Parts: sequence; C-alpha cells; structure tokens
Amino acid sequence: MARRTTLDKLLTDLRVACRISLSAAHNAQHRDAQVQALQRKQEWYWADFAWPHLRVDRFVDLQAGQRYYSMPTDMDIDRISHIAVRMDSVYQPVKPGIDACDYAAYDSELDQRSWPVRRWQISEDEQLEVWPIPDTNYDSVTLEGRMKITGIRKLKPLVSDSDRADLDDQLLIKACAADYLAATGAKDAQMKLDEANRLYVKLRAALMPRKKFTIGVGTERERVRRVPIAIYNKTS
Repeated sequence: MARRTTLDKLLTDLRVACRISLSAAHNAQHRDAQVQALQRKQEWYWADFAWPHLRVDRFVDLQAGQRYYSMPTDMDIDRISHIAVRMDSVYQPVKPGIDACDYAAYDSELDQRSWPVRRWQISEDEQLEVWPIPDTNYDSVTLEGRMKITGIRKLKPLVSDSDRADLDDQLLIKACAADYLAATGAKDAQMKLDEANRLYVKLRAALMPRKKFTIGVGTERERVRRVPIAIYNKTS
C-alpha cells in the first residue's frame, strides 16, 4: 500500500487485477476508460473522507476596501475547515456567516470599513466575502492582515503516465477492479469489492487516534474528524 504511485504503475496493476492483457497495443484503445475509472474512484474516496495528509493552509492577503476574495486555486471552497486572520502577531479566528445584524453595524453595500475582519461567507460567485470590509492593507513586513484558509486541497491531476495518485494505490486498484469484474460477470467481483471495503476501513482507522484510558477518570474517545466551520482550533 502506498500513496504517490504513478498513473503508469496504477494502470499496470489494475490490468493485472482485472486479468487484462498487459500489451500496450491491446490496451491503447482502453487506456482512457481505465484512467477515467481511476480518476472517478479517487474523487469518490476524496469526497467521502477528510484525509489528513491533504489538509493544507493557504494564504490570502487582505486589502483595504476589498470585500470579495478568490479562493486559492488548489483548494475546494466547500471543504474549508476554518479561517483566521493574522493580527497582533497571531492568527485570530474569523467566524463563518454574515447576517443582517452584522451589516447593520458595518454596511458593506455602503463601503463601511473597519478592522479586524470578524466574519466570512461564501458568495454567490464562489468567492469568499469578508466582514467588515478591511480598512487597512496587508503588511508584508509584519504579515498583519494575512488571511489563513485551512481545508482539504483538491486532488492533483491524474492524466499523464508520470502523474501521481494522492490516495492509496491498492485502494484505487481493488475498487476499480471490483467494478470491472462485476461488469464482466466475473465470479470474484464481490471478493474484490470486499477487499477494497476492508482496506478503506483499515486506512481510515489508522488515521484516527486510539482510545485513551486515564486511571481514575474513565475512558475518553478522541476522534479525528473534519472540523466544523463554526469551530476554530487555535493549536493548528
């Protein structure tokens, strides 16, 4: 099991698992379909779980008078876990949601500005709106006014033979092979699907901390999960 496996190797291993000829000539007309199968399966697993190794911080510099900001290109706007703004040398949480009471205090339509930025929301055109509109520019020396966006990044391209998968290679191969074998009526399709499901459960369990036992206190169950946008973890 490994991540960062090249597409070329993924295709070879998939063909072996599906009992397909490894001949380049034979697979030339089927390569696109096989690549699409791997892409779709990786996208499904990516969307189903907040993989810790894909959690990243990206930075946007706030500007005086600017209300809306484009997302970093490699981040998914729907998978933001929290946002903070650098102020007084530390990152302070910015709460999600802007309501009528907020606009009553500082009306963004009237270009009323203040500092610090306290709230954010996703705008209609898939940008981040901040409130109140900042009245000062980002300072490149102190980094004051830099907005930190934390979330799950998008998958990297998986198109060329040298491109590398972001998720576990065996998980993708077993899951894709199960689909192919089922479509061809192979008797071992269910077995391959069961293998993929067991591996997925194992991979997820490995990314979650074990139960913690404290004498005299009882049992505490800690879970790794996607942090709701209304909660900010100051230690991250």
